[in-house]
Amino acid sequence: MNNLVLYRKYRPKNFAEVVGQEHIKTTLANAVLNNRVGHAYLFIGPRGVGKTTLARIFARAVNCPKKTGAEPCNTCEVCEPFLNGTSLDLLEIDAASHTGVDNIRELIEHLQFAPSKAVYKVIIVDEVHMLSKGAFNALLKTLEEPPKHAIFILATTEINKVPATIVSRTQRFDFKKVSIADLTKLLQFVCADNAVEITPEALLELSAAADGSFRDGLSLLDQVINFASGRITEQLVEEVLGLTGIKTTADFLDLIIAGQSKEALDSIASLAHGGKDLYQFEKDFLEYLRKLLLVKVGARAEFGFSPEVLNRLKDQAGQFELPALMKTIGIFQKAESEMKWATIQSLPLEVAAVESSVFASDRNNQGLNLSVAKQSQSKEEIASSQQVGTRKDDKDQLAQIVSHWPQILDKIKDYNHSLISSLKLAVPVAIEGRELILNFPYKFHKDAIEARKNRIIVDQVIEEVTGIKLMVKPMLAKENGENKNNAMEAALKIMGGEVE
Repeated sequence: MNNLVLYRKYRPKNFAEVVGQEHIKTTLANAVLNNRVGHAYLFIGPRGVGKTTLARIFARAVNCPKKTGAEPCNTCEVCEPFLNGTSLDLLEIDAASHTGVDNIRELIEHLQFAPSKAVYKVIIVDEVHMLSKGAFNALLKTLEEPPKHAIFILATTEINKVPATIVSRTQRFDFKKVSIADLTKLLQFVCADNAVEITPEALLELSAAADGSFRDGLSLLDQVINFASGRITEQLVEEVLGLTGIKTTADFLDLIIAGQSKEALDSIASLAHGGKDLYQFEKDFLEYLRKLLLVKVGARAEFGFSPEVLNRLKDQAGQFELPALMKTIGIFQKAESEMKWATIQSLPLEVAAVESSVFASDRNNQGLNLSVAKQSQSKEEIASSQQVGTRKDDKDQLAQIVSHWPQILDKIKDYNHSLISSLKLAVPVAIEGRELILNFPYKFHKDAIEARKNRIIVDQVIEEVTGIKLMVKPMLAKENGENKNNAMEAALKIMGGEVE
């Protein structure tokens, strides 16, 4: 038994030992206590979260003559064969390798015989979604009218592949991914039980890499323990498993935020020379950006991070406007899909790093210009800016908007491509108060931009490109006393400083 891998050695043997899945444990335990056992159960959930483990515990619990409450004793003449896999009353089938109709027919024939020692014959079908259509059809009738001494427990990771006719004849239980906090506690217990010294950072790294799976977490820990000759650190975990640490991804994002393209590329080169899997780094970085998005929008999420790491995550989220963060995520999502087929694997990641850092640099420069402009305004200028009329500062701002109009149109494509057809006909002709007057030759195009959601997009893009915060006011050229040609002529004069 000492030679067992960790995930088998620490497999729970009763309901109380199972970490998490409280809603399922309680329901199954109450079914045993109240003798309300169903004939068919369907366990759904990701890998390594306890589906087969709970199926085996439940199989022993319904049959154990010496159980305490709902818990099996695990020592009686019924429980021991169930634990050892030698009982004739427990049949486990891997549907991935027994997919055919003949396999199901053999199972049905096996059910014709009464249990040898147990009360129920329990059939556990793992990865049930792998059964063929004929096998499902053969199973269907038995599930609908099973022998009184039979209990079916079907387990699957892909419920969408299980026919609805099968699902409707079972009691469905949806298993959840294990939280990082619960997984960390389990790994900490296992390390203490095996006299393994490990740092909290290394535990967190392993828990995050397990992606909500007990089995994966224990397997990764097993791998690291076999390599380590002493204390297990975060750096050791990253080296053995080829992972990218939270600090590395956070540092890389800092370079992106600061617009440091060269340093970001140097970081990628350093990872590659260090033997890191760049595709894995890309996925780790995307996962970090996902957490950043959740923090940014205030969504409830449990990351299991230390207060220091969480504070850094919040600080980085504060440096992004939501549209900019969404664009950054989109850039790296595109890189991830391209890396799978790229001749030079690092190239899509390098392009994404440069594109996102240049985008951030542009935002930083615009923000600096806007900050300087705001600081240079006196109280009198702020008050006068609210007056109607075109003053000298308004002329300068209008000239800046007109000169950047092609860039504004190009950037609006990132938000709403359909707006371009209407905005191409628009001419910025004046600034009145904090409103930018846009002249349109036709009412249809004016109405399109007048919609609130479209005006917000145009306002936002103008501010991003020029650093000037204004609200657009669409008008028909004839309403503004100008036709389209006159409006353009006026705008060009403003750019040249010819208007008094």
